Amino acid sequence: MRSLFLGVSTLLLLSPLGHAALGTDASSALSFFRSKQSLFPSGQASRTELESKMVHTEIEFSYQVNWDRKTYNLESDQILRDIQTARFVDTKTACEILADNRRDAKSVKSLSPKSTLEILETDSYWARVKEKNGKAQGWVPLHLLQARHEDTGVFVNVIDTYLRKRPEIPSGIVTTLPRLRRVIPLAIEKGFLKIQFENQIGYADINNFVSRADFANLAYSVKSNWITVNYRNGDMLVTTTGQQIPLKDILGFAPNQHRGIVIRTSRATGPQIHSRVEIIKPEANVWAISRLDGHGEVWWKKSNLLVEEEPKSATTITTDELMKREIYSLAFENKNSLRGLVSSEGVYRTEDGLTWTLIPQFGKKNYPVNIHPNGTWFVGSYKSNNEGKSFDPFIRWDQIASAIEGAYHRNSRLLRLTQIEALPNSQVQIYVDTGISKVKLRSSLEGGSWSVIKN
Repeated sequence: MRSLFLGVSTLLLLSPLGHAALGTDASSALSFFRSKQSLFPSGQASRTELESKMVHTEIEFSYQVNWDRKTYNLESDQILRDIQTARFVDTKTACEILADNRRDAKSVKSLSPKSTLEILETDSYWARVKEKNGKAQGWVPLHLLQARHEDTGVFVNVIDTYLRKRPEIPSGIVTTLPRLRRVIPLAIEKGFLKIQFENQIGYADINNFVSRADFANLAYSVKSNWITVNYRNGDMLVTTTGQQIPLKDILGFAPNQHRGIVIRTSRATGPQIHSRVEIIKPEANVWAISRLDGHGEVWWKKSNLLVEEEPKSATTITTDELMKREIYSLAFENKNSLRGLVSSEGVYRTEDGLTWTLIPQFGKKNYPVNIHPNGTWFVGSYKSNNEGKSFDPFIRWDQIASAIEGAYHRNSRLLRLTQIEALPNSQVQIYVDTGISKVKLRSSLEGGSWSVIKN
């Protein structure tokens, strides 16, 4: 994006080209340009002057990104974000469904916060939506929407893609799916998406598509609960531990909010199609066009629609920041909740899986964590009955030592808790490293007495 030079030389201001009548608020004068592509301003005028003679406005969305240790400026249609691959979303605040994708369009319906909508299509700034449990349809700005973590979303093809008769490359071609189509697969088979397009059913190579899996920091697996994600490889998710999970077994995602996938490239040396980039700074600038005497139509930056986030405190980190650390232990309440705990250079709790707050009680140490289905939270030898707001001692180490000595008739060199597991019937199981072996013990959630499990 070209820089905007707000300081204009005296020569330019006094020249016939650069002269413009300044209003009484000249001290807050704004620069205006012949076009959005102009490298230098052609004059200045007061906001009052420009507002009073405004003809219309346009929104320009762009990104500053990191890729391969370099910084690039990309246009809005070069990047796809997680929200653009979502299917069901919630409104972040009270807002309006508009009849058209213009800020001055007629309101179709007023929405309250947390209203659930289905996305039908998107562009760089807008989403065409319909109420999940209603009839209203229209347009809402994307930055007012938040994807639901239990939403597996849609697949968007970044290039024109053949729809084949069978899930294999040599198979015959049914038709061609134009790029940037939102599709909901009927099935995932052998690296292909089974989809319906124009009343025809066929198979499309999954490698030509972007999905919510490409943006995920966390994913919910039917077999492994919430897992930490490294990247997607075809129809498999690769976890940070190297495990491969079939994409068809994933029921939800917690995304990296600062990731973009490149869907169009304009240079050979920059990020290519399918590249993952880190979004440093998104901008949604409203350009206004005003008709000034002696200048005709001029362009000026009216506002930036994206509000910068407040800086996080030293005790709060984002999931994006968390994924750059080594995660010692992780636990969530259940598949429908991203309220949970993580142990990573300290123990943190989260309400939404996006922002994590340090629990000062445990300092910067790592402890095993777990959340029992009945609502009891565990951090090391402590437990909480109020969703992690406070923790009390749970394990008495003299009882653990006595149980191990009674089972194996020897004293332990050390006692170190390495793992906690929730069990049915209000029971909990722990693993303790004695310096010689790892011992498994069980107890009720009250932790009154412990039994060694020798098998």
